[in-house]
Amino acid sequence: MKLLIAEDLDIINTGIVTLLKANFDFDIVQTNSCDTAFLKLQHAQLNESPFDLLISDLSFKTLGVLDPQLESGLELIRKAKEIQPSLKTIVYSIEEKPILLKTLIEDLRIDAYILKGLESLNQLLVAIKKVKEGETFFPIEVLHILKSESPIEISDYDISLLSLLAEGLSQVDISEQFKVNSIIPSSTSAIEKKINFLKTTFKAKNNVHMVAIAKDLGIL
Repeated sequence: MKLLIAEDLDIINTGIVTLLKANFDFDIVQTNSCDTAFLKLQHAQLNESPFDLLISDLSFKTLGVLDPQLESGLELIRKAKEIQPSLKTIVYSIEEKPILLKTLIEDLRIDAYILKGLESLNQLLVAIKKVKEGETFFPIEVLHILKSESPIEISDYDISLLSLLAEGLSQVDISEQFKVNSIIPSSTSAIEKKINFLKTTFKAKNNVHMVAIAKDLGIL
C-alpha cells in the first residue's frame, strides 16, 4: 500500500510514521505542505504508480512559503479527489467545526476523521485498518460533533455579505452596496447582527478568520 502523509509538524509526522512502520509494511512518503503533497499525488498519477491513501491535517503554516496555491488540508483533499476520485483519505486534525466535518464527510467523502488528542494515534491505527479493508471510521466524538448542531444553510444573502467582507469592505460600505443592489436587509444593524451570527456559526474568532473558513469550505 502506497501512503502519503501531509502534516506540517515534524513531531506528529514522526509519530505517525513510527506507528505505521510498527504495524504495516507500507510505502510511506511524507510532506509538510499541501502544495508539495499535491505535486506528489500528480507525479504518482503520471507515473502510473498512484497513492492508495492520503492522511492529512487540515491546518498548515504557510509563513515563509512563497505564493502557496493550497493553504489547507480541505483544499488539498478537494484537488486530490479531482485527479484521483478513488483515493482513500483520512483526516487527522484538531478541527471540530460541524460545518467543516460535514463538508469533508458528506461532500468530499473522506474515509475517516480522527481528532488529535491523547488516544488519537490508537484511533488512527484503527482507522487505517478499517480503510484498508474498504470501510469508513468516524469515532463517537466525531459523530457527536456532527449531531451537535442543526444543519447549516448558507443563503445567497450570506454569500453576498461574506464576499464583500472578503473584499475588505466595512459594514457601512456593505450597507451602501446592499441598498444600491436592492438587497435586504441593508441596515448596518442588520448586517452587524448577521455577521455575529455567521461568526458563531463558523466558530470564527473574527471576520478575517470567518472569511478564511468560508473559503476553505468552498463557499467563496
